[in-house]
Amino acid sequence: SGQVGRHFMETIFHAAAGLHPEQLGSWRGLPSDLICWDYNAPDAIPGVIGGCRIVPFTASMNLVGPIAYATRVVKGWGPGYQRTVREAFGRAIALGGIAESLPHPQSFVDLDPWVKDANGIPLARIHAFVDEMALARQAFMADRMLEIFRAMGVDAIFEQQGSYDQFSASHVFGTCRMGDDARESVVNRDCRSHRWRNLFVVDASVFPSSGGGEAPSLTIEALALRAAGQIADLMTRREL
Repeated sequence: SGQVGRHFMETIFHAAAGLHPEQLGSWRGLPSDLICWDYNAPDAIPGVIGGCRIVPFTASMNLVGPIAYATRVVKGWGPGYQRTVREAFGRAIALGGIAESLPHPQSFVDLDPWVKDANGIPLARIHAFVDEMALARQAFMADRMLEIFRAMGVDAIFEQQGSYDQFSASHVFGTCRMGDDARESVVNRDCRSHRWRNLFVVDASVFPSSGGGEAPSLTIEALALRAAGQIADLMTRREL
């Protein structure tokens, strides 16, 4: 069908960090289970398809040690610079957001026509494209983070970064997507290949969407359990 490798989805993200006026002791990090799901639904962002979530991100942005403060937070040199680093240390706080990634024809994986491994097998080559809707999700996350920072009393934002600036593959999805139509998908709802009857694909490659910024682990596990049940049933009926 030509669908293998198509519909690749990356991690659409935005992160921002600022200095709080009070000493937070933020080198200790913040609990990673504090998650804002207010905008997680597919229609939660006005005029945009796909949701997002916002989380504490201080440790994830590696703002937990003095070297990070000396190289990224505070500028300068000499005794005054050292004093300023000491004053700033523990005041940095960061927020991160992950948004839904949706299939786009310009995002796919193919085989490199020139680069091969030691066995002469072509290496995989990733083509990533962040479309306008994904950029709109990122802009929405950036605006919400600034609102949260203002509510916390943080005015000094010293760093922002996101999918507009760099490719992110902390979680990747697609390339063997699930669907009922064999012409538009690779596996069926039980993760069974439309073409090869004894082939099951059980990972995030079968996702038709990345979801509203969620990590894929639990969904992969759920799909694996369902596929395993289907395999066991087919073996009982001697249809594998």
